[in-house]
Amino acid sequence: MKKQKSTLHLICGLPGTGKTTLSKKIEKETGAVRMCPDEWIKEIWANDAETTGNTYRDKIEQLQWKLGKEILKSGTDIIIEWGTWGKDERDRLRNEAKTLGSHVKPYYLHAEKEVLKAHILERNKNLGKYEFLMPENTLDEELDKAIATFEVPTEEELEEYDK
Repeated sequence: MKKQKSTLHLICGLPGTGKTTLSKKIEKETGAVRMCPDEWIKEIWANDAETTGNTYRDKIEQLQWKLGKEILKSGTDIIIEWGTWGKDERDRLRNEAKTLGSHVKPYYLHAEKEVLKAHILERNKNLGKYEFLMPENTLDEELDKAIATFEVPTEEELEEYDK
């Protein structure tokens, strides 16, 4: 029996752009397995997640990608909901998924700083089990750092993905 070709849904965007909302929609529509490091951090470290989350986030993402590749090989779709801020990271994930024979579909979500800030402040009011509080007193500074660090996908980069 031939396995179907799996798809890596690669979600790219800053905090507050709607990555989780989009990921959950794709999950519901396709049955893809969603890889969200915040959920794993919160589940594993519970009340200590605020202080340990950033320390272990890279390790969680590495573990999720290791598991994700096995899932892709099985013919099941996955969603990487990390934000994938850097081009090198996106290239690596795309290339490794392609090597496995998977399709790779990018999703770039963008919003202006004031919209991001409004979404984050609203989310802070309605925190769910897996969400992290972004303190209002440092939000502007954190968003400025994130915006400065984020590498927006170019049209040329997006052409390297499946349609």
